[in-house]
Amino acid sequence: MSSHGIDWRVDLMPMEKSPTAKELAILYFTNDKLYKPGSQAKRLSFLHNPPTMGDATLQLANVRPSDNGTYICEVNNPPDFYGSGSGLIHFTVLMPPSTPVCKGTEYTRIGGDATLTCSSVEGVPAPTYTWSRVDSKTSLPLANMVQNDQTGKLQLTNLSLAFSGTYQCVASNQFGHVSCQVTVNVAGTGEAGVIAGAVIGVLLVVLLLGAAAIYLFWYRKEESRSTVTGNDIREDATAPGISDASLQRHGSDPGSRFLKQPVSRPESASTTKSRLNMVV
Repeated sequence: MSSHGIDWRVDLMPMEKSPTAKELAILYFTNDKLYKPGSQAKRLSFLHNPPTMGDATLQLANVRPSDNGTYICEVNNPPDFYGSGSGLIHFTVLMPPSTPVCKGTEYTRIGGDATLTCSSVEGVPAPTYTWSRVDSKTSLPLANMVQNDQTGKLQLTNLSLAFSGTYQCVASNQFGHVSCQVTVNVAGTGEAGVIAGAVIGVLLVVLLLGAAAIYLFWYRKEESRSTVTGNDIREDATAPGISDASLQRHGSDPGSRFLKQPVSRPESASTTKSRLNMVV
């Protein structure tokens, strides 16, 4: 049977199916004319054009991840449209992993846990993930590490200071490998205690200096007040040597407040007068 007059049609069913996914016509040949309505038009061609010898082999240039899918080839021999035949092929684009993204707990304390993740968006077949610590001189205890090479998750438990460092994840398949890194910092309780002690010490020093300054200010203020009070002269104070009875005898004259002490007679004069009276 001659292939002249045979109609060829190639449809593409995307690999990632969804409820709205439909077969897309990417190429058809009818009435000796070739039509390429799909997005692959510039990269798609017949290996033998026109396919008049019954060979409709397709050639796809510059293969991309979006070319993954199921390709369906339908053949018709007009005017017998009811006697069509079809075949299909699953096409998978193999490629190395894309650069992964590393995330996770970067800061934790002694005895705490940390979770690290690593993931590549692309890679066929699906890449596997391997974690290791960069420049590690000592091996970490496996009992404290749980690694999933399929999902790229690393769980670190009951951490000590030895777990501090940079961790590297390698995503790989048979077509290549790429990596990313993340740093984990484990803080010790001793360091935290030193920092807390230093902060408390500084606060105590500030409080003591403040209390000393307040005390000195109060002491100087009281001392100044006492000095001024001791130097004041009261106008109603009684002078030394003058009794309150003497003040009452001199009346209420304001000038009597300032009295001179009476001059006492010499004892010798009084004695002489007494002796004269006795002689007479």
